Amino acid sequence: MTELFNSFDNILSQAAPKIASRLQPGLTSERIEAQIARYSWTLPQSAFDLYRWHNGLSGQPGKLNLVEKLLRVKGKWHGELSGRENEIHLQLGERLIIAKFLPLDYALAGHRHLKLGRCPIDLLPFAILNDGKSTIYCMMRLDPENPIVYCANGTKLPPLGVTESFLSTQPQFNRANDLITFLIAVFQDRLNSIAIDENNPLDCEIDPTQFDRLYQQYRR
Repeated sequence: MTELFNSFDNILSQAAPKIASRLQPGLTSERIEAQIARYSWTLPQSAFDLYRWHNGLSGQPGKLNLVEKLLRVKGKWHGELSGRENEIHLQLGERLIIAKFLPLDYALAGHRHLKLGRCPIDLLPFAILNDGKSTIYCMMRLDPENPIVYCANGTKLPPLGVTESFLSTQPQFNRANDLITFLIAVFQDRLNSIAIDENNPLDCEIDPTQFDRLYQQYRR
């Protein structure tokens, strides 16, 4: 996985330098072990690899006023990670997608949120995408033998509704390295087809047709 993540870093630095510059350094194995020590499940190797690569984006609460904090934080375990430094703004055709790559402590808070809401499956939500209408949660199954990554539409869905039946209908990848390979292909395609404009307020523009084609190639 190290070589794969190095390739992703290289592509990001060229195709989406704004994103690359905001990624946090990775965690040591000892730091990861300390954060998961309280849990009974075993963290899949691919999750270790992910958080040794980078520990999410900024990881610092956004610079929000009190009203904004109340609006964003209420009922949302990741709400305080709002603010531009914690967001990736992607243009996919007509859709503006705001994405978050969650630091491990926030991902674990998401896991606790799911379990407190009686989700029957152990999942680690590590990324969130929102286009103003739908919210997609990228979640890794906490099963070392079968660490499937689901990109599940959790819009208005309570944790209790995140069942095996529901997840079987959602886009998924066999494991995190398949997702990373897909993302490398997406950003490589962007590098080959779209001129990089450093003055563009967006972090990245992606061709939706190419995105769909690549997804069909790499999905589970």
